[in-house]
Amino acid sequence: MTTTSNTDIQQLKEFISDRFSQLDEKIEKLTDKVDDLSEKVNSLDKRLAVVESKVDSTEKRFNTVEGKLPDISEKFGELKNWRQIAFIIIAAVVG
Repeated sequence: MTTTSNTDIQQLKEFISDRFSQLDEKIEKLTDKVDDLSEKVNSLDKRLAVVESKVDSTEKRFNTVEGKLPDISEKFGELKNWRQIAFIIIAAVVG
């Protein structure tokens, strides 16, 4: 009976060893996947930083344009008045 129990114990040891080996393989695969995800997150962080810098520069440009709009509209109004005056003078000379 001790022979049978030794055999059973040996089989149990092999089973446990196999299970630990399988667990080690799965843990290694999971570690690899986590490393891949970490690299992808780092890549996304870099892309996000580039996008943020572009958005910031675009926002600065819009602020500059918004600041200049009143000046531009005023100058356009002045040019429009000069154009009307020029048409009146040309009409007077031709007429």
